[in-house]
Amino acid sequence: MTKLEISRHCHTKAKELLEKYFPNFIHEAAVEKTEQLAAEYNDELPRRVVSEYRDWLACLWKEVSPDGAKPFDEIMNLHLSMSLVDSSYAPYLETAREDAQKRTLWEKITKSNHEDVTYYKGLLKQYTEELLDTMTKDFLGDIEE
Repeated sequence: MTKLEISRHCHTKAKELLEKYFPNFIHEAAVEKTEQLAAEYNDELPRRVVSEYRDWLACLWKEVSPDGAKPFDEIMNLHLSMSLVDSSYAPYLETAREDAQKRTLWEKITKSNHEDVTYYKGLLKQYTEELLDTMTKDFLGDIEE
């Protein structure tokens, strides 16, 4: 498998995971306008997706790594980059989640809590995308041409 094929495979898997955990995101935001936040959307969701992707990457590494290559845990070494992504989203997640979960009387009357729900889900999705992208770059950095 070439580096380009591996890259495409990784990006396809990342898109698949995003669709699995954030299905119909645009349709829900624009058409359904969901007023209540579903329980599966929480601050731990990005880590759950990242964990699943990491397991998948570990299996892929076994398939594509040459004999004598570094172990998977050693090639996934962009911890600082992952921390930077975390620090750019973590301060906003709690407040956004609380706003999405809380429906004020005014929001009930005007049916406008969907804005908070969409914002929080969008924040989770974007956070997850950036984590997956960072992991993909980290993984591909150790694949030889």
